[in-house]
Amino acid sequence: MSTRSYIAIQENITKKVLANYVHSDGYPNGVGHCLIKNYNSYDKAIKLFDYGQASYLGSTIDECCFYHRDMGRELVSTEKYENEWFLMNNLKGDCWIEYIYLFKDNKWFVSSYKSLKKPDDIYPEHYISYCTKFIPVQEHKDYTGKHNEITEVKMINNLTKMLKQSGFKDDDIVFQGGKINKLN
Repeated sequence: MSTRSYIAIQENITKKVLANYVHSDGYPNGVGHCLIKNYNSYDKAIKLFDYGQASYLGSTIDECCFYHRDMGRELVSTEKYENEWFLMNNLKGDCWIEYIYLFKDNKWFVSSYKSLKKPDDIYPEHYISYCTKFIPVQEHKDYTGKHNEITEVKMINNLTKMLKQSGFKDDDIVFQGGKINKLN
């Protein structure tokens, strides 16, 4: 139950691309809005790549939840690509990633994952999919300029609280393989 995304940044000098997976709230009014509002310069954006993959992003680096730093998981380092093409080529066909965000030329861009209508002669459970060209996040059809008040992370946190009130113990509740420690 998450909108998965990748965030990436093109380094200023080498033009190499760094990329990290973000598990929750990947839609334009979630991760997209957070990136524009809080990480809108190279110096701010590059800090998102210091801790590897993230469960979710927050307004500050301290409010973000990174798998290794905050959940004690094994570090999955930031991925490095020679350029934007290598990033997109690596992600092609990954139907679990719905949005890819790229910071370049001092601006956040987004690419959406799309699927075409299934032809009659295709093998069952297969699909035809592609990533759109990058456009500025503000131009995405689903971007309103407002952050969604009810996020996937908040829904999971509320569900966790309900389970605890129903008698479940902390050891009985697993949140993406880690403990809930930032939202309580």
